[in-house]
Amino acid sequence: MKKIWILLCMFLLCSTKMITANYIKSVIPIDFLHVEVVMAEPLSKEELDTSIDLNKEPLFLFNNGIIMIGKPILQNIRGYENTYRIPVNGLDENTIYSISYGKNKPKTFKTYTTEKEITDKYRNRYGDYF
Repeated sequence: MKKIWILLCMFLLCSTKMITANYIKSVIPIDFLHVEVVMAEPLSKEELDTSIDLNKEPLFLFNNGIIMIGKPILQNIRGYENTYRIPVNGLDENTIYSISYGKNKPKTFKTYTTEKEITDKYRNRYGDYF
């Protein structure tokens, strides 16, 4: 009986396809018009297709009336693979926002009072590479 149970478990493990959902690892505002996200895995070609209508199914959902106004653009930042810059319709200063991808739990990020503060936080993250 034990052998049958083990064989059944092995069969089920081998026959089911492992699915891992992509998710946002981190998020940071670049300025008041762009947000940068680091994803666990690359976005698909379909998700990056600029011909898809943004009003149909947005990849990323924001709170407080913020919407994507363009497709995510892959950034080449050493040490931060799968980094995408997302253009948005405008962030308010000194506000906490949330962003979600798919059905994953939202991540929060904060804007600061001035664009210089946001830029300084961004430089602190990436160093002189910025």
